[in-house]
Amino acid sequence: MREQFDPDLDAIADAEDTAEFKRNLVGVNADHRRILRVLLPRLAALQERGDCSAALRLIAEIKRIVIGEEEPLH
Repeated sequence: MREQFDPDLDAIADAEDTAEFKRNLVGVNADHRRILRVLLPRLAALQERGDCSAALRLIAEIKRIVIGEEEPLH
């Protein structure tokens, strides 16, 4: 039986994900970057705890912020 987990493939995938994230981060404005500096460590902590529902809610919040679907200021 073939092994399902390959540390080398995971390292390559992680490097590709990191490179893609950095490429996309260039297009994010400074305000959003500051917000992401707070939210991304929270997401990592949720992932480590295995709290999938909270992680998905946080991902939706990050996406809303980055895409610019913020509530209009009045």
